[in-house]
Amino acid sequence: MKHKVTNKELALLVGKSEQTIKGWKARFPELLEIARLGALCKVNNLDSKKIIKLSELQEVIKTKE
Repeated sequence: MKHKVTNKELALLVGKSEQTIKGWKARFPELLEIARLGALCKVNNLDSKKIIKLSELQEVIKTKE
């Protein structure tokens, strides 16, 4: 499982230049965070159903601690 998406990978996924992605850091930090999360899901083949299951698993683990 990949744990990080680079600016270059994100740029390729969204059809933007790497420089544009770097510009988002200062101008649109929340957009960059959301785009990175989406890209991370994409490269790890995580759809919404899998994300929900992971979230549920995390809750189960918390209750057992």
